[in-house]
Amino acid sequence: MCRGRRARAGPGRRLTPLVAHALPAAPLWQDPVADSRAPRSTLIVDVAGATAIDATLALPVPFVELRWGETRAQVGLATALFLGFEADGELTFDFETFDGWFALPIDVASGPWSGRLEWAHLSAHWGDGVRDDGIRPNLDTYSREWVRLWGARTVGPARFYASGQALLHALPATEPFAASVGGEVEGPWRVAPYAAVDLRVAQEDGWNPAFGAAAGVRLQSGTHRLRLGLMARIGPEDTGKRRPGDEAWLGIALAYDRVAQE
Repeated sequence: MCRGRRARAGPGRRLTPLVAHALPAAPLWQDPVADSRAPRSTLIVDVAGATAIDATLALPVPFVELRWGETRAQVGLATALFLGFEADGELTFDFETFDGWFALPIDVASGPWSGRLEWAHLSAHWGDGVRDDGIRPNLDTYSREWVRLWGARTVGPARFYASGQALLHALPATEPFAASVGGEVEGPWRVAPYAAVDLRVAQEDGWNPAFGAAAGVRLQSGTHRLRLGLMARIGPEDTGKRRPGDEAWLGIALAYDRVAQE
């Protein structure tokens, strides 16, 4: 820990010191619970249609945190791999798609408010399992860079958020703007129920909405957090190589992340 120097103040006045922490335990910003493409380590098993598994391997690393009173700010790095598998026999799955993502985020939190400004890159690829599909996959490059601004407010056990996004570069070229809103609620106990909804629209999808929902039980121990429940999504496809298209699924989701402590 590094403590900033307290500035001199006049009589009867004390200035709040600026305190710096290296490698805090968890990011200040908490990714939306009902967003299946959030960079959170997750395993989703589709139980409503063709047997499929989506797995996300995520690693957020905040490098430094600054504190000034109740205001906190972090800078760091976040990475994630989004992997798609489809059944090809009993307990056999073909590796179909993988999307690689990384971001450079700046997180801020003060009282019930929190936010994130991120620059991010995503590239999408086919896995070798598509050879069994009997089709020739689209081999065109799929790559995106964007900036996105998030904002959220906590009200009791509930949290509400919104975001706006603008593409800086895209292959293939497409319209740049997207937005999202959502809310979630969970109990304050170590083991607690949770429920969440998410709505996303993008200019490239003609502003057609994508709805996400999640509900289940959350277990928290220190900064570690585990969720088990149901997750659903309907709307424009969010896997890069399968765009444009639509998807609708219901799955059992197991998710792990870490939560910043006060």
